[in-house]
Amino acid sequence: MTTTDLAQRTAQLKTKCDQAHGALDTLQPQLAAAQVKHAKLQQDQQLWREVQALLGHLAEVARETMRSRIEETVTAALQAVFPEPLTFRVVLRQVGGQPVADWEVVSVYGDIEVAAEPESAKGGGVTDVVSLALRLALMELSRPKVQGPLIIDEPMKMLSVQYLPALAEFLKEYARRTERQIIAVTHHQILADIADQSLLVTQRYGKSEVKVA
Repeated sequence: MTTTDLAQRTAQLKTKCDQAHGALDTLQPQLAAAQVKHAKLQQDQQLWREVQALLGHLAEVARETMRSRIEETVTAALQAVFPEPLTFRVVLRQVGGQPVADWEVVSVYGDIEVAAEPESAKGGGVTDVVSLALRLALMELSRPKVQGPLIIDEPMKMLSVQYLPALAEFLKEYARRTERQIIAVTHHQILADIADQSLLVTQRYGKSEVKVA
């Protein structure tokens, strides 16, 4: 290789080197911008994980608060109506990633607790009381709050007559505490007697007649 060839080769290499330096100078700001963007994405990802954890915690707190309020309301109804020490329990579990609630009525015999589904706990009267109390709890806990009167039609078909006076007092106290009007259709005179106003509906010759009781 002659001196001329060597000089040409050197010039070519210098040109490539200058081009590489130029490309490097162009890429460095892009690299810096990409690094900043990557760091921001990492921060956003961490923030999202923290938000997810917070929302999960808040959902758990909300479920626990709702569960506790429902248990208190239904337990109060059971203990107001029945002389036995009954309590209501909501058991939360996960099915397919979704929360599911099971209902239990707990009876206490000395130091022993016996939990059963409402349908199996001391006959159908318990089911009637639980069903009514659950509706009352959901009405008061719903947001926005449900407005208007509570309308119930023969709510205690399976409840023994001996428990009706206690149920009547419970409904009267519920109406007083919530300031919600109760309109009830019933065949039980005991429930009609606690009303501020009762209407007696009878049928005569195929027509209904209504009078103030």
